[in-house]
Amino acid sequence: MGAGRAFAYRPDPARPGGRPDGRGWRLVLALRSVALALSACLTGQLAVGQTPPRAVQGAPAGEASLEAYIAGLRAASCPRGVSKTAPEPIELVASPVPLQRINPKRNSLGALTYLGGFRLTSPDKRFGGLSDLKVLPGGGLLAASDQGDFVWLDLDADSVTPRAAHIASMLDAAGKPLDGKHEADAEGMAYRDGVAFVSFERDHRVLAYDVGACGGAARGAPVVFGEYGAPLPEAFAAAQLDVPANSGAEALGVSPDGFLAIGLEQQEKGQSPLSLRPIEAAPVFDLRIGKGAPGLVSIDMLPDGEDLRDLRVFTLHRDLDALLGNVIVISQTQLQRYREQSNLPARAISEIDGRSHDRFKVASSRRLAEMSVMLTVDNYEGIAIRRMPDGKVRLYVISDDNFSASQRTLLMVFELPQ
Repeated sequence: MGAGRAFAYRPDPARPGGRPDGRGWRLVLALRSVALALSACLTGQLAVGQTPPRAVQGAPAGEASLEAYIAGLRAASCPRGVSKTAPEPIELVASPVPLQRINPKRNSLGALTYLGGFRLTSPDKRFGGLSDLKVLPGGGLLAASDQGDFVWLDLDADSVTPRAAHIASMLDAAGKPLDGKHEADAEGMAYRDGVAFVSFERDHRVLAYDVGACGGAARGAPVVFGEYGAPLPEAFAAAQLDVPANSGAEALGVSPDGFLAIGLEQQEKGQSPLSLRPIEAAPVFDLRIGKGAPGLVSIDMLPDGEDLRDLRVFTLHRDLDALLGNVIVISQTQLQRYREQSNLPARAISEIDGRSHDRFKVASSRRLAEMSVMLTVDNYEGIAIRRMPDGKVRLYVISDDNFSASQRTLLMVFELPQ
């Protein structure tokens, strides 16, 4: 792999953003109330990050759709008149590390094969604190910093070796950088069709960033507006969960058809609470995963089953042991989708109404790998999954150095056979 090298990234020329283009009266009606709810945030009638009034109506009955909901998020995150801004390139040094220092040739870890790992450093003081990451369509990685930054990592053709990095501040709904730890403590991230969803602790919430259309100029659009969704504190209370300020929505993932997984680090009876509901719906923490594993810190998923409606979920769990240091567990859980029959109408009046009756249950689970003091380990907090052309699954795991000289930013890459 060679010694660590420094790279400078040159961003691609800006491309036109994917703004809503008024495709017919139905979409206009669906977005009218979205614009009303979100304009208050943009004009200062609401404090930045405050949830718009839930009494504002969503799309008309019969017209409510996932497309209209996502279009509303895009319009708020990348409003007309805001041009796409390329993230700032920063110097990156990627120094190879073995899986096990005393046995540098070791490449097996439970059910996983180790493909390579790197310690990532940069002279840029903003680099670090990476709490989650996801795979982008082009094969690169997008990470979230718990100080409120996005970090893009480009990989070589091997889809393993980091070669460049660039950075941009997360912005609020008014286009200003998130202010202080209370606002900027980003912990989980999901990515779907150009939109990065970011979960925050302390001020428990999820914001949507249309980085595909606006890049570094994307604004944080609350996923809760109008009749859509519910604030996380309300969902915690409904599930009778006592969630501390710094143990909230640590894990975030999204399915291709728009079901958002929100996992809590705070365990209940030895398991991690998980909500897996449509993005536009209120979270419901009715699932429990990771029995016997440490607290849940990251999640990603792939479609599964004959009709690809089930989910193959990969989770990262972490704990700090007085003797073993950081204890890490990587698990795989099969979730089976079913239609909830109670209160099911004779016919769904809208796409969103139909989606609201879909539920998931745990079909099986297995522990893929464990890591502790005898291996190259640190404060691992993020996991990202990519299905390769040959059917194998590639796993990227990142650590949060907490901007501390005693910790490292490690990117470890594994593979799971087909």
